[in-house]
Amino acid sequence: MSADGTSDRIDTLLATADAAIKADELQKAAEALREASHLDSENAKVKERWAALQKLDAGSDVFELLRNYITTQNEEGGQKALKLLKAKQLPSKDALQAVELLLDITKSLPLLDGLTGSLLSRNVEARKFVTSRFADNATETFELFFERGEESFNALATIPLDNAVWASTDQQTTAQKDLFRLCVATLIEAGADHLERIMRCIARLLSLVPAVVADIVDDEVLDSILSCLDLRMSASLRSQAILATSKVLEATKERGEELFSNFITERAAKQTNNDLIIAFSAAAAVFPIIPAVTAKLFLIDGFVQQLVPNLERNWEEGAAGKRKSHSLETSALELLSAACLDKACREAIERYCSHWLRNLTEEREGTHKALAALVLAKISADAGEEVTSKLEQLVLAADPEADQAIEGLAYTSLQPKIKEEIVSNSSVMKQLVKSLRERPPAVFGCLTVFANITAYLPSLSEEQKKMSQLKAYANSEQPTAEDPLDDDAHVTKRCRAVLDADIVPALVACSKQTASPTSLALVVRILLALAREQKHRSTMAQQGAVKLLLQIRDRLNKTDKSTAEASAIERNAAHALARILISINPSHVFSTTLPASSAVSALAPLLSQDNDTSQRNLLPVFESLLALTNLASLPDPSILDLQLRLVWSELEDHLLFSPNTLVQRASVELVCNLMASAACVGKFVGDGSKREGARMQILLALTDVEDMATRRAAGGALAMLTEWDAAVEKVLEQQSPDGVKAVLKMCGDTNEEVKHRGFACLANVVNAPDKIGERGVRLVKEKGGADAVKEALKATKNRDVMQIGVEMLKKIM
Repeated sequence: MSADGTSDRIDTLLATADAAIKADELQKAAEALREASHLDSENAKVKERWAALQKLDAGSDVFELLRNYITTQNEEGGQKALKLLKAKQLPSKDALQAVELLLDITKSLPLLDGLTGSLLSRNVEARKFVTSRFADNATETFELFFERGEESFNALATIPLDNAVWASTDQQTTAQKDLFRLCVATLIEAGADHLERIMRCIARLLSLVPAVVADIVDDEVLDSILSCLDLRMSASLRSQAILATSKVLEATKERGEELFSNFITERAAKQTNNDLIIAFSAAAAVFPIIPAVTAKLFLIDGFVQQLVPNLERNWEEGAAGKRKSHSLETSALELLSAACLDKACREAIERYCSHWLRNLTEEREGTHKALAALVLAKISADAGEEVTSKLEQLVLAADPEADQAIEGLAYTSLQPKIKEEIVSNSSVMKQLVKSLRERPPAVFGCLTVFANITAYLPSLSEEQKKMSQLKAYANSEQPTAEDPLDDDAHVTKRCRAVLDADIVPALVACSKQTASPTSLALVVRILLALAREQKHRSTMAQQGAVKLLLQIRDRLNKTDKSTAEASAIERNAAHALARILISINPSHVFSTTLPASSAVSALAPLLSQDNDTSQRNLLPVFESLLALTNLASLPDPSILDLQLRLVWSELEDHLLFSPNTLVQRASVELVCNLMASAACVGKFVGDGSKREGARMQILLALTDVEDMATRRAAGGALAMLTEWDAAVEKVLEQQSPDGVKAVLKMCGDTNEEVKHRGFACLANVVNAPDKIGERGVRLVKEKGGADAVKEALKATKNRDVMQIGVEMLKKIM
């Protein structure tokens, strides 16, 4: 490049660097200056820009940016400072100056909350400064950060939990207690704003340091937390309050349960609408957490019996056509719904409340109608079609109460007749799929409905059926007859309807929104059921089921897989994947972004013993073998090598000897496809292990089993193996079974495909080079090879076999 050209290029790079610095794209600026330095390392302008960039990158300009923003309130400068604070940790001196500056500001500025929170989240020195300030004056510091905003307060709330910024454990413990007390005091304070911010901090402290704050919890503290479960509160506050309640009951154990019982009974005893709403709301929320305690309160003599009369009185006292308290009835219905967790509570609700609930389902008010229908669905093991019809109407309305209606369908859809009714209503199916995509609160209910609709009855062995009958007789019961609407044909038809409703793309969408193991388990169960029918599999693959199943597995790998739930999800996901991969061309599904190796890794564990079941289910094993065999057909040697590493031991230790004909056949077919790998051939002729000779014996023996398909697969594997001279030599050496006789017996097989493979093996034996081939011809002659070939040719019409046979006779006659 000429001198002028170099100069022009440097000017261009400097302009690029200036623009990047102005836009706070410091990395881009550095890249431009790096190239400029390479062109002219002594250029004064380049050195000047480097100095400016390094100063800015070090953070020394942040203080000036902050001061200018506070003085001028120029938002562009403030945004620059905010971006820098979020991007990097400042030197200690700069961080200390910045936090002192920010905490001394008394006026309100739009970016002040974000600046404070970002500074504290990334800079230890700033956190230490706040630590000292909080230790000296906890109340003043708490109020400053709370009033400043959510980001500032969240940053403060983490400081007492940060071991690195405290000089002693005693100081840190005191700070944790102070923070908890200040949060509770703010919660109790009448008219306080941003309570969800406070409740989040309370829940965090109860979760992370329960031993420190549990002793502070008394009746007043618990009252303040439980009162936030009031259904009239915001959803965000209630969700944080439920978490805090769960943690406080976990931390305080029996004492907390006693305080909770006192809270409910005292509130209910006041009989005011406000206190009843709070009591009902809290009991409904806590029921799943401590069901035994809450059920005992629910079943106190007179409560359920008087609940409906009191609610009806509330209706009568209201103005014409309006209830005195709409929220009272809603809270009571939510309590009844939650109480259905307990059998005794369900029985009490059915006895004393069912008539009132049915009347409510006739009303036009959506919320109460939905909740009433939901409770009716829960209390009745055989909810009528009338209840289901009302639930379906509410689902189609797509109003907020549709979530309760979907939950109700999750109960009624356990019945075969209701399953049929739901799938026959295309509008309901369409709305359920739409809700699955678009309504996160309804996801679990939708998944449960679809899991119920697509569930096949378990396949029982004859022994299991007899045991089930014996148990029924032992309990003086008649064995339960299976409903014909739940037979395989009806379930498959329902699965087709679900698949046609575009359930797979909806499952892909909802899985991105939920990390709940329970929801993921339902997603996998649905996919496993849909994939049972071979005709469904290509559609599922086209709609993204393979990628979804592999993503679920990857997500599990990042979590604790030791739980029974996680183990079941992993196995079911792999089983569903196996079913799909049996019936599709893997080259149409896998790519560099979705490698086939990930599928091999997912399928391999299915071949090992499932420790979670007392009696091994061989279907996942069989279908995994078929899928692996299909994957082994890919023109990618790395896939074969990966399979050999992951599944070979299980194949030769167990599966090739399986007493189950289908499993043994699938195992031999997989070995046949793996034989395309030199590494697999090496296991028979080159690894030098003690098992090498035994492997050839096993393969030869498998060419003579009763099952034709297994013989065919073994013959195919042997034909590929004997293309290697060393393998021919191993065949000639075998005495038990006799290698040459085994090959000749294949040539005389009644099945044309097996016969063809036998002739291919024989051709490999007699056509081997040099001494190996000479020995092969001699042994074939000695063992009656000519007569065997002649007899085999008389019984075949296969031109390929005849052509090979004629060539063989020329050598062995």
